[in-house]
Amino acid sequence: MMKNQDWVYISIGAVSFIATLLFVPIFRWLALKLNVVDMPDQKRKVHKKPIPYLGGLAFYISFLVVCCFIEWFYPQYFDDNLVVIAVVGTFIVLMGLLDDLISIPASKKLIFELFLGILLYYWGFKTVTIAHPLGGVLEVGWLAMIITPLWIVGVMNAINFSDGLDGLASGQVAICSATIFAISYYNGQIFSCLVMSILLGCTLAFLVYNSHPASVFMGDTGALFLGFVLGCATLVEKKKGVTIVALTIPIVVLAVPFLDTFLSFLRRVQRASRGEFFVPDRDHLHHRLLKLGLSQRQVVFSLYYFSICMGFLAFITSLIPSKYTFLVLILVLMLVGMGIILLHFIEGISRKNEEQL
Repeated sequence: MMKNQDWVYISIGAVSFIATLLFVPIFRWLALKLNVVDMPDQKRKVHKKPIPYLGGLAFYISFLVVCCFIEWFYPQYFDDNLVVIAVVGTFIVLMGLLDDLISIPASKKLIFELFLGILLYYWGFKTVTIAHPLGGVLEVGWLAMIITPLWIVGVMNAINFSDGLDGLASGQVAICSATIFAISYYNGQIFSCLVMSILLGCTLAFLVYNSHPASVFMGDTGALFLGFVLGCATLVEKKKGVTIVALTIPIVVLAVPFLDTFLSFLRRVQRASRGEFFVPDRDHLHHRLLKLGLSQRQVVFSLYYFSICMGFLAFITSLIPSKYTFLVLILVLMLVGMGIILLHFIEGISRKNEEQL
């Protein structure tokens, strides 16, 4: 039998879905009107024709609409942290929008993101404990001021880097949101359930327009905002043990985007001596899978499948004592490492076959 609280989550998800479904065509029309389109370049971008940006603005507007909906119809569930996310999120959206319009240097974006992360720390979005490898927890103390902005920036850019194929970023955020919602629901974490309902609703609606072949892109505006909200929501719950699980769950579920971000960082470090640290490339995981001959749909659904598997593993992680959390992370690293080895092996075979032809 469903509880009243369940209907709240369902209605919030439904409002988010409907609002996004209505606003995306509006911003798509506006992008076409203003000629804000992503032109194919045959280098990093894989689409064949100009695709309008600005679809990500629908996420921001939908978030504001749902916040008002909660305040009006379910005031007992309204949390002041929603206001903080909305206010700081406004600056994230403005930065992303400006980048979509005129392209901001990556170094300046990074500095601004870190600054906002520090502000969030002083507003109470922080983790003060981390899992100890041998069991228990470690108090991080003042290091929380460093960990918090790095976490927020890391999640934001992990989602942004994954936004390279139709439906990839929005689908992975939907999978992550569904996983965290299930875990939060099981643990009675109301705020996390509210935010995940919003994210799940808007990302599923966006997939209606963004699945291959996409008719609109979310751009940096949408990718950064989704990552920002997701990163913030995992830092709010203050119950015993919740923060540890909250940080572990997104790491596990978003294993592919985080891995992609880490590998991208290593490649950029190698190029730093040539002054190309902030120069993007076409060696992301989805690009490499495309080079192996997979279609866009095959790559996206393969990464979906891996994320879903990680989601189940994350849910299992939430059921075990926190002292075993570190072991799960080791298991994830082993699985991801095996995936990298297999990818290199297959790429090597593919190159040899090409040389023989």
